[in-house]
Amino acid sequence: MALITRRRLMLSSGALVAAAAAGGARAQSDETATLTVQTFGGDAELAGVTAAVARFNQSYPNVTVDVSIDPISTGWGDYVTKVLGQFNAGRPADVYGTAIETFRAFAARGLWLPLDDFLKEASFSDLAPSLIAQSAYDGVTSYVPIGWNNIMTNYNRALFDAAGVAYPPRRGQTWDQFRETAMALTQRDAAGNVVRFGYEVPNQNFFVQPWFLTNGTSVLNADWTGSNMLDPRVAETLQFLHDLIHVDGVSPVPGADTLDNQFMAGQVAMISRGQWIVQNARANGLDMDIAAPPVQTTEATVIGFGGYAIARDTARPDIAKALVVELTSRETQREMGDRGGGVPGRRDAISPEFLAFPPSADLYYETLPFTIPVPSPANFQEVEKIFIRHYGAMMAGDESISDGTAAAHAELEDSFARLREQGG
Repeated sequence: MALITRRRLMLSSGALVAAAAAGGARAQSDETATLTVQTFGGDAELAGVTAAVARFNQSYPNVTVDVSIDPISTGWGDYVTKVLGQFNAGRPADVYGTAIETFRAFAARGLWLPLDDFLKEASFSDLAPSLIAQSAYDGVTSYVPIGWNNIMTNYNRALFDAAGVAYPPRRGQTWDQFRETAMALTQRDAAGNVVRFGYEVPNQNFFVQPWFLTNGTSVLNADWTGSNMLDPRVAETLQFLHDLIHVDGVSPVPGADTLDNQFMAGQVAMISRGQWIVQNARANGLDMDIAAPPVQTTEATVIGFGGYAIARDTARPDIAKALVVELTSRETQREMGDRGGGVPGRRDAISPEFLAFPPSADLYYETLPFTIPVPSPANFQEVEKIFIRHYGAMMAGDESISDGTAAAHAELEDSFARLREQGG
C-alpha cells in the first residue's frame, strides 16, 4: 500500500458533517453514543471518510464520531505496534481501517468481531469476491474490503517521446525488454553523470514484490509460514535488480526516501507504484501512463488492499456496523478512487473520471485476475524489516546476493519459529 507523508489528523463529527453536502432525507435514530475510528491515508482517504461520516450522521445525528487518520509514513509494522499499544492500554478504537499487511497480525490475536454474517447483507453484494476471500483468517472473515492497489509500471510518456522510445506494451513486456528500455531512457551529461534515471529500483517491500512474482517465486512460501529466500529464482531476481543499478546504471541505489518527487519532476522515467500516485500526477500535470509489470516467467503483480474491522469489545457493535456500511459504501469508494485513494473494491464505483487518467486506467481491473496478495503473515512487522534490511544491503553491494539471501532466510526462519511458539 501507499506511504503518504502527512501529519496525523483528528476530526470531530461536527466538522465532518459541515464539510460534506447533505444527502437525501433518511430515517433518523435517536440513539446517543460516541464512536472512535482509527484509520489510515492522506487527502483522498480523508475526503472519503469525511463524506461517509456525514452520511452516517444523517441517520444517527446524536452519535459523535471521532476519527484519527495515520499517514503510515513509517510503514505498516509501526501501525501494528501502534494499534496493539491501544489495545494493551485498554483504549482501543471501535472501528479500525487497516491493510492486508496487518490482517493476520491483528486477526490472529482475536481483536475483531467476526463479520461473515454481516458480509452476507445486500450492502456488500458488489464487493469483489476475491477481496472478501483474502479478508479471512482461519476460516473467519474480520474485514470489509475497501480500495486496493496493484503495483504497475508507471511511466512518463513525455520522456519516452523525447527519447524516441516506444511506450511499453500494456501487458507482456519481458524483463530483457524492460532493461533495454530503462537503458535507453537513462540520460547522462558530458562528464558521464546521470541526470535522468530510466527506472527506480524500489526501496519498499510492497513495490518490489512484482519482480519476484513475475519470476514465479516469492520471498515467503505459499502459505506464509516460512522463508523462501533460498529459492534460486529469488537470487536471480535480486541479481537482476542489482545489475540494473551497478551494471546498467539505470537506477540509483535504493535509499530511505522514494523517488516520487523525482518522477513527477521528470528526473526518473519509470517507477513501480499503485493507483495512489494518480492524485499527485494530476496535480503536477504529468503526462503518464501505466503498464503491467514486465514478465520473466509468469504474468503477475502484487495486490494490497484496505479493510475495516470492528473491535471485538466495542460497546455498540450495532452502530459500529452501520458506520462501516457508510465507510465502505459505493459513494465512499467512488470518491476515494476519483481522488487517487486506490482502485474501488466495488466495480460499480468506478467512474468515468477514474478511467480517464491515466489513459490505461482500465488495466488496474484487467490485471486483477493475475494479482497475488503481498505476503502478510502474522509476524509481518518482523518479516518486512528483516527482508528490507537485507534487500537494501544487497542492492547497495554491502552484502553479496548469496550471503544476503542466506542471512535473511535464517532470520526469517527464526521469526517464524517464535511465531509458532506463540501460537500464531
